[in-house]
This record gives sequence, structure tokens and C-alpha cells, in this order.
Amino acid sequence: MDRNPYKPIHKYDVTYQAVQSYLNHTEYMKKNAVKKTVFLGFDGYVDLIYSLVASRESPETWKRMTTMKQFGERILNTAGSSCNIERVLKKKIAGGFAPNMARALENLGLKIILAASMGTPEIAPLFREFSHNVRLISIQNHGTTIGLEFDDGKVMMTDFGSINSLTWDKILEAVPREEFIGLIEQCDAIGQGHWALVPDMNSFWKSMIDEIFPNISNAKQRIFMVDVADVSKRSDNDILEMLQLLHKVDEIMPVVLSMNDLETIAISKVLSRNSEKFGKNSLEAIENRQDFYDIGERMNKLLDLSYLTSHDPHFTTITTREHHYWVTEGFTAHPNFTTAAGDHYNAGVLLGLVCGLHPYESLVLGNAVTAIFVRTGYSPSIEQTNKFITNYFHYVSMDDNTFNLDIE
Repeated sequence: MDRNPYKPIHKYDVTYQAVQSYLNHTEYMKKNAVKKTVFLGFDGYVDLIYSLVASRESPETWKRMTTMKQFGERILNTAGSSCNIERVLKKKIAGGFAPNMARALENLGLKIILAASMGTPEIAPLFREFSHNVRLISIQNHGTTIGLEFDDGKVMMTDFGSINSLTWDKILEAVPREEFIGLIEQCDAIGQGHWALVPDMNSFWKSMIDEIFPNISNAKQRIFMVDVADVSKRSDNDILEMLQLLHKVDEIMPVVLSMNDLETIAISKVLSRNSEKFGKNSLEAIENRQDFYDIGERMNKLLDLSYLTSHDPHFTTITTREHHYWVTEGFTAHPNFTTAAGDHYNAGVLLGLVCGLHPYESLVLGNAVTAIFVRTGYSPSIEQTNKFITNYFHYVSMDDNTFNLDIE
């Protein structure tokens, strides 16, 4: 690796320092990842991931739609009539926050307790493809998602099915209270998501705060990670209640609140409109790219959480109560897969934190896991992730959408 090949973008940018620091811990991570266990719940979907055909010359030769604009214009130009858009299946897989996180963490070497919506009375076959390191507990039937992938984003069209009617009572039918407490006692972290897509999740957390967490020993030594997902269809009141509940959880165990760029913008606007409810200074919402430099720091002055992280295809940030860090991502304009990229980011960050890495080292780990996934469609091992980080600045400086998974 070249000496100091990277120039910081602004004062929060610790990319070079973070990568160099992580590289001192590669052997430590290989030894310690396998010692960790994570509890994940409660969603679950069968994901069908497609490319869309822009033009077809023959049964074998076709061009795909590369941008969301192409798809949108095709729809708008047909308004008032009808059109046919051909889709080509890329992947059929068990999806949702909990299954995607389970797959990513399983491949990184962790043990998983997956309490998710995977089918009843029998678990659907796609959810049985995990290794013996994943204990499966099915709560109810899964939903179904059709994912349309483009170079610049994706459209997720979901039939939520029984996800919309998932309740705490249903969870306790599958995992009785005492068993639930025992499972959490075995775990280093709890992962919950996608908040915005599970209507009753606020009530789950209220029940966990009242019934589960008071019975957990050494709760401060565990981590509670939440991915909010697309909050656009949820009200300000729902979002504010979610944030206030996370603050209550954080009083019991450290919370990691994870958002992508658009979710960060949306929640910053909710906070801007309602910051007086936090009894602190008002927050100016994101208006331009430069606002992303410190938005996590400004948001957490209101939220007061242990960790707040935001991820974008070009960068990621993590904020504690005392510090705010930015790490540049190994971006590619031509990803091969994007559905579940955020869940892979979450998995890497969570692994870093439960292994005691510095927050900015955890960003590097999350970025690398994501970068490998969007290039290959595979959830990498810790050895493959370390290999990527060894060449991190190659991917920062060049738009290379390839990665060789083989370990020499």
C-alpha cells in the first residue's frame, strides 16, 4: 500500500487513519468474530431480484435498464395507456433485515439466533439454506418482495402479508418470555429492523423494555442495533416515538441507530420540525451535500444515543456522544447487486463494535463487507473482508466493480 495515498475531504474524514488502524487488527478479528452471537428479528421475505429489459435483440442478447430514470420515464410516457416491461430474474433468496443480517454475519463467522417470519407450520425452503451456525425460530409466514435493481438504486415492491399483523403476542407464542430472556443472555447483540416496514415495532420495544431487558445481566455489555428503513410512509409521531424509545433502550444497553442517506435526510427533517420536543436547540435539516459532513453530530445532540451511523454509496459516518467520524467508501457506479447492501453494512459495523473495535474501524469493516457484496452478490468471510481492506485505497481511487473472492 502506498504511503498516505488519501487526502481527507474535510475535518471529520478519518479514512486513512481508520483503514490503517483496522489493518492492525486483522488477526484479532479472525479469532474473535467466531466467539460472538447475535439475536436477529423479526421480519422475513422471499426476495425476487430482477433486472429490467430496455431492449432485446434476440433470445440471448438484450440490454438492461441501468438507471431509475429510464424506468420512470417508461412509466410516465405510457400514462393513459399500457406497456410491458420485461424482467429477468437475478436471484431468489430469503430476505428482509433479519435474514439478510443473518446471512452476512454467518459468513463473517458469528453464531446467529434468527427469530423471524419464515413460514408456518413449516419453515419455507429458502430459509433453510443457512448453516448450522444459525438457529431458526419461525414466528409466522413471510412476506414477498420484488426488487428492481439499477446502477443508481433499486425499487422494492413488497407484499407484506402477515408482516403487517405481526404482534408481540405472536412473538411470545414462538419464543415464550423466559426462553426469550435466555436467548438474549447468550448474545452479544440484538438486531432489529426494518422499523418502518413493521407497523407495530414500537410496541415490541416497549414490551422488551418492560419484560425482557430488566432480566438481562450485564446489559451494558451488549448492543442493540436498529435499521429504520424507508420512513417515508410513517408519521412524525411514529418516528418521534421510535426515537424516544431508542433513548430508553440506550439507558439499558448501547444503541446503534442505522440509516441510509435518504433516511438520514427524512429523519433530520422530522427532528427539524419537532426539535422543541427534545428540549434542546433546533436542528437545521439537510439541504445540500455538505450538510452530510456533520449531520450525524448535529442529530445526536438531540437524540443522545451511543451510536448513530449513516451510510451512502460514497461514504459512511458514525457518531458517538463525544465524537463524529467520516470514512470514504470504495464506491462503484456499476454495482452488480444492491438489494441487502445496507444490511451487509450493518453486519460489518455491528461485528466491529461487538468485537471492541474503534467506531471508525467498524465503519471500515462495514464498508468493506458492503463493497464486496455489491460487486459479487456474495456475503464475504472475514478473510475476504480483510483482503478487501488491504487494498481499500485502490477501490477508493478507482471505480473497480470487480473483486476476486479467492483467498490465496
